[in-house]
Amino acid sequence: MSVQNRRKRRVRPNSSAPSESGRQKIILWVCGAVLAPLLAGIPAFLAYSDAQAPTPELFQNERKIVYTGNGTIFAVDRDGILRRFQHLGFERGEKRWSDPPGIEVGEGWQRFVWLIAGNPGTLYAVDFEGRMFLFDYLSGRMDAGDGRLIKIGLPSFKSFTGAYDVFYGLREDGGVCWYRHLGAGTWADNGTCALVKHGMRGYDRLIATGQGVVFAIDAKGDLRWFRHLNSALGGYTWQGDAYGPNGQGWIGDLDVTSLDGVVYALTPGYALKWFRYDTPQVYKSGVEGWYNRGIMLLPAAGVSG
Repeated sequence: MSVQNRRKRRVRPNSSAPSESGRQKIILWVCGAVLAPLLAGIPAFLAYSDAQAPTPELFQNERKIVYTGNGTIFAVDRDGILRRFQHLGFERGEKRWSDPPGIEVGEGWQRFVWLIAGNPGTLYAVDFEGRMFLFDYLSGRMDAGDGRLIKIGLPSFKSFTGAYDVFYGLREDGGVCWYRHLGAGTWADNGTCALVKHGMRGYDRLIATGQGVVFAIDAKGDLRWFRHLNSALGGYTWQGDAYGPNGQGWIGDLDVTSLDGVVYALTPGYALKWFRYDTPQVYKSGVEGWYNRGIMLLPAAGVSG
């Protein structure tokens, strides 16, 4: 029989091979078998992740801080929200805060460039136009527009600080301007700059703590103690020009504030550092004047708001 005349054999389908719908069912079953345990474990994984996530710092996203005494700290965040924090352990840097430790008390505070403590119970704020406002009711709500305008025309300073109604402005040329608010919008020397010190060009930040004492931080992060004698009347007499540094590493902080020797500094990571100079008006060399020999304490670490 020729090849052309041969009958072609039919190939029977393999009855054991799955149909198309069968294959789809198998694939779905395999996917389900693999995904089911994974999906079941997601809640536990998320719970574990939440447990392992670091606790946000109490001062998370704050940009400016000002210490007004007796453990009260005001902070302004990037949205201009003002919060009041009450640090119960302010005398020794302990992790003791009110409950809740911080509450929102105002808004619109991004308009201010400097925040300064006055006499107990008062707060000064300076805006970018050189206008100074006084807030004298610190226990209630304080929106930025609630302050009383008491001065205009303040120059743009490299650093501006103050305590107990006496203010110091650091100029770019290293001169230090002195101002004193006498109350009711009146000022010593009619509110003009009294140039009380020269030679501070190498410094970036001044921090007044009261009684004429001003801590100055230079570009290297060294902190030095100065005291303006008879600071209530101005004048040119200072202590500290020949003294060595009282601290190192004071560089890169978002803000530093002080009153009565207690110093708070806010780091770029929003950690709050605490220090205390025991007798501010008395200079002691090196770290001798500091509580705990100047070792930094973190009173807000692990504290949630």
